[in-house]
Amino acid sequence: MMRSPGRWAARLPLVLFAVQSIALLGMGWWPGGRSTPWPALWLWGIAFAAYFGSWRSADLVPRRTIWAGGVLLRVGLLPLTPFLSDDVYRYVWDGWVARNGINPFLYAPADPQLEAIRTSWWPLINHPEIPTIYPPGAQVAFAIIALLSAGWPLFKLTWILADVGVAWLVDRLARRRLGSARHGPLLLYLWSPLLAVEVAWSGHLETLGVLPMMAAIAFLAGRRRDGGEVDSRDAEVGERSAEGGAREGAWLGGALLGLGVAVKFVPLAAWPALWRRHGPKAAAIALLVPALLYLPYAAAGPRLFEALGTYAERWEFNPGLFQLLVQSVGAGTTPRWLAGGVVLAIALWAAWKRWSVDRTLFWTIGAALLLSPTLHPWYVLWILPFACLFESGPWITLTGTVFLAYAGRDAYHATGVWPQPTWLAILVHAPVLVWLVTQAASGYLARGGQVPGGEQASERDRRDEPRGDQARHRPDE
Repeated sequence: MMRSPGRWAARLPLVLFAVQSIALLGMGWWPGGRSTPWPALWLWGIAFAAYFGSWRSADLVPRRTIWAGGVLLRVGLLPLTPFLSDDVYRYVWDGWVARNGINPFLYAPADPQLEAIRTSWWPLINHPEIPTIYPPGAQVAFAIIALLSAGWPLFKLTWILADVGVAWLVDRLARRRLGSARHGPLLLYLWSPLLAVEVAWSGHLETLGVLPMMAAIAFLAGRRRDGGEVDSRDAEVGERSAEGGAREGAWLGGALLGLGVAVKFVPLAAWPALWRRHGPKAAAIALLVPALLYLPYAAAGPRLFEALGTYAERWEFNPGLFQLLVQSVGAGTTPRWLAGGVVLAIALWAAWKRWSVDRTLFWTIGAALLLSPTLHPWYVLWILPFACLFESGPWITLTGTVFLAYAGRDAYHATGVWPQPTWLAILVHAPVLVWLVTQAASGYLARGGQVPGGEQASERDRRDEPRGDQARHRPDE
């Protein structure tokens, strides 16, 4: 007896997820699977193709199955020693330094002042000649975790817990925005190969900053108000209550956005839009939170931002459009200032046009990724929640192609030089750029313009401002 096509179609995304999981777990658990470019990048290609394919049938997968698959994939990668990146050892070191009562901003790991507290894993710390680059919110987290355990497993587990929180927020926002029938955003987030590898395996802390950023978006959406006929006095009381709730939500949203800034400075791009849409108090709170967290480390003085300055002036890895700026105006600081100026201009334009915080972050983070002189794969995790919410094909594609930047890893460890050939840069950046340009051109011809988030995002933008008393706050406004 032949099975109906419907039953096979319902099972296809589960089969694809199984293929994806086998490829990723094989890359991690099979020692030979970690070699770059072969076979690691081939296994990655299989995993990402399966992930992309399962997205097309996401609504056929029960929500609880999506959750179970995402959690199990993380559990499978959690015990693995970080291999593709050694950033987690810097986190552990900063926490270890704080545990020993020393300000981590004062000394670089290689400083003789810290020789007495060096550990067996100290040689694994990257750039030991540079003081810590991580802001105070991250430092507080490092210190708390290090009090419990000065080892990477607990650090990774903490980032995974934050990751699960982000998934819950993505699902909540998507369900309020699109309806409970749509499972695509949740699947795109929980089953993301890049997210699983960079957080559960490599132990990058991005989710620690993404979590408060997405929580801020949820609070800044305001409170939903249902219509209906009510007594005029009740309506007046209800209106005052709603205004008070929206104000408190804006202040809490500002605090949460500031907490994200205190982990990494990425959410700061939404600060002008926060001021414009939600008022100066919410914007002031967003700056006050990281400022207060810096106070315990203030004794470091100018060294608080020394590593950040070094990073901004010298770091370059896997650049995209930034290379075109270099070829146009030459090397040095000029192309960096130009790239930063474009991102700032987008942030100010968003504020002037009264864009919502989530839309502002989507555009500014996207522009920063395309223009940055440094694009490590885990940086893309900052735009992933928005790419999932709007089911944006171009940015989801970047979460796959950016992993190709690891192609030169083995060569780097053998020679000390990380090869970055032009053809590899084209493979990483061209798909998302071509797709975005095509999408923008198509939207312009059809409607007079479209944001790089697809048709859903364009529809969202057209109802960005409330219309009359019947307008309802949406989680993406």
